[in-house]
Amino acid sequence: MTRLASICLLGLSFVATAATSAPVPVKLKGVNISGGEYNGGNTSGRLNYQYTYPSNAEIDYYAGKGMTVIRMPFSGARIQPVNNAALSVSEIANLQKVITYSASKGVTVILDPHDYGRKYDSVSGTMKLIGVPGGLPSANFADFWKRLAIAFKSQPNVIFALMNEPNQQTPAQWKAVATDAVTAIRSTGATQKILIPGSSWSGAHSWVSSGNAAVWQGFTEPRNNFAFEVHQYLDSNNSGTSDICVLGKGKDVLSSATLWARANNYKLFLAEAGWSQQATCLSEGAAMMNYTSANADVWAGWTYWSGGSWWPQTYMYLLKPANLASPVDKPQMGALLNNL
Repeated sequence: MTRLASICLLGLSFVATAATSAPVPVKLKGVNISGGEYNGGNTSGRLNYQYTYPSNAEIDYYAGKGMTVIRMPFSGARIQPVNNAALSVSEIANLQKVITYSASKGVTVILDPHDYGRKYDSVSGTMKLIGVPGGLPSANFADFWKRLAIAFKSQPNVIFALMNEPNQQTPAQWKAVATDAVTAIRSTGATQKILIPGSSWSGAHSWVSSGNAAVWQGFTEPRNNFAFEVHQYLDSNNSGTSDICVLGKGKDVLSSATLWARANNYKLFLAEAGWSQQATCLSEGAAMMNYTSANADVWAGWTYWSGGSWWPQTYMYLLKPANLASPVDKPQMGALLNNL
């Protein structure tokens, strides 16, 4: 989740064991490079003043570490400023620049509308919840995704992440919205992987207890090329707002979601996970990442929160070095490098 303004509500208790056969190595491992979502919820803004996208230097640094994927948050309002109408030519071009350069480095780009279950409504000029009474209909969101899929369906190094952290819709309401979006994407002929979040901030530890697991039970899509997107932080309320981590949390916080996914032959993707430089956090972060590697039959990959050039160097979860020209790795990088 964006640490600027959001809170996850998460929590788990038991440990899943790895599959008995040797797991297939996780290939999608990387980082969120935030910036495109800044000053979201409006259709204007000056690039590199109100918002920014990953630079070549940032991509070079993470690719040089062996990372193979970046999650690129952006504001859906800037991408589609008018309901059910053409996407912004300039913004699509901005995304394309990142995608093209990333491809040259062997890096996949996750397109992430970072809007918390909301979409810009050009009639009211406000962000509205999708798929609930008084909000925007799911058809509006499906139109957005159909157009975005058409724009990038020829790009093999793209993954479509439907939405960052829906949290006001019920699991059933959100499933209806997300299913319509998946159908719209596949109607274009796009074959890329789709990441599907749940409601309740898509928390990993609450995936089962929130009701997300129950409503998604039995879900299929034509290409069978999807994973459920979850997020997980290691502080006491799972919000990613504290530099203090809960002792022992890293080794078991993903377990109930893992057991559910394995039992139902689903894949999971850990799209946000972060921790501070506190000694306990470094240990718990390493334990959580080791867990995804040990259970790679379920975990399709992960992206750490967060990189991005606009975070202050004092940001407790920051992965970006102070100087990309002569980088000194942040302490959190150690746990990630051990799992690359």
